[in-house]
Amino acid sequence: MTPDWVGEHFERLTFAAGLPPIRSHDLRHGAATLSLAAGTDTNYVSAMLRHSSIGITSDSPYPGRAG
Repeated sequence: MTPDWVGEHFERLTFAAGLPPIRSHDLRHGAATLSLAAGTDTNYVSAMLRHSSIGITSDSPYPGRAG
């Protein structure tokens, strides 16, 4: 299994389900955005995303989040 295969398979699944084009990586950002919007601690979200530092999470422009 390669990253290209996963992406192509995901693309076929979303198309078959009648969903708009979306990358699997977009789901990662969506999960972060929803978690932060719900008030989840930034440290927890950073660990969930396996970021190497909290700065990566806190400096990322997640919609609906101040800062």
